[in-house]
Amino acid sequence: MDKSRIRFRYKLIYKTVGSLVPLILRKYGFSTDRISKKDEPYIVVANHLTEVDMLMVAGAFSEHMYYVAGEHLLRTKAGPKMKWAQDPIFTYKGAPSIDTMREVIRRIKAGHNVMIFPEGSRSFNGETIRLDSGIAKLVKMAGCALATYHIEGGYFVAPRWAYTTRTGPMKGHIVNIYSSDEVKSMSRDELTDCINRDIYENAYETQRRNMYKYKGKRLAEGLENYLVKCSCCGAFDSMVTEDDRFCCTECGQHGIYTQEGFLKGESLRFDSVYDWGVWSEKETSRYIKDFEGEKPVFSDNDVVLYEVLPDHSRVDLTSGELKGFKDRLEIGDDIFCFEDISGMDMLYYGKTLVFTYKKRHLAITGEHYHAIKYQKLFVTYKTKDKK
Repeated sequence: MDKSRIRFRYKLIYKTVGSLVPLILRKYGFSTDRISKKDEPYIVVANHLTEVDMLMVAGAFSEHMYYVAGEHLLRTKAGPKMKWAQDPIFTYKGAPSIDTMREVIRRIKAGHNVMIFPEGSRSFNGETIRLDSGIAKLVKMAGCALATYHIEGGYFVAPRWAYTTRTGPMKGHIVNIYSSDEVKSMSRDELTDCINRDIYENAYETQRRNMYKYKGKRLAEGLENYLVKCSCCGAFDSMVTEDDRFCCTECGQHGIYTQEGFLKGESLRFDSVYDWGVWSEKETSRYIKDFEGEKPVFSDNDVVLYEVLPDHSRVDLTSGELKGFKDRLEIGDDIFCFEDISGMDMLYYGKTLVFTYKKRHLAITGEHYHAIKYQKLFVTYKTKDKK
């Protein structure tokens, strides 16, 4: 098919979806400002809170944009339709992004616009992940303009750890538009600081001012995917959840997750997922650093190791017990040394660990294990010699 006809399809679908965004996101009370066509190609960067963030951005920018999306979406029912409708720039999570950067630059040089969520993954605790200079480097190499977009409220609509979505207010706004000349005049560090400032959001700081209600079912279910360490007794993986309730099976600490997104209960140490989560992450890292001996730091049963092949299909390799040591992962007869892993990330609710091992794209998933512990092992190993 003629390439011009294909591009016309992309633009028509984008324009149609963008015009329907207020209707599609009506139940969330979504609102945004809008901008019309610019006279030069641009990259839009935004904070990442929900699976529909790209719709919000499309509702703000009327001119067609390609977007960067996780390769794992190709293995969903919607994946092939997404590819047909918009030809996203698919990128492997837990893998170096060189090929992605090249494709973004290629499309910008061809006169197109690109939408990027540079955090890569949604925040578990509602705070925007601080970016390094990689995104600024990409924008400067592309030689284009830069637009920054800020989203509020999305975290409470779809917490990354949760199995259900909720209804409540969301909004977005265009923070800044930097021309290509302005981008060129700034150093990489200056541009990085601008991006971090423009897209930063701490959902709980905002919510403490607003106290909006986000209504839904099974509000607490999935908290155990992120809050892996009990804030009372310190046990790992001891939380169970049901409906809006959570409880530690070791010490009995319990409470509820409210429609405002806060935690309530007698003698709870923290009243928010953010505060508990930050503490849990720090304590998990400390536990790893202080761990001594040759035994596994963490272990989980009934997990599956699979590989993502070049055609994006999945093939299961083995199953059984996962053991995480301070320098490697072991499952069955397979050993993956951290020094040979070039990148690692998590998918979905935090139940799938994805990583690139000697150019192979691998993943470990399980119903009752929490990937964040093993991601912390990897991060601790990679940063131990940098301090």
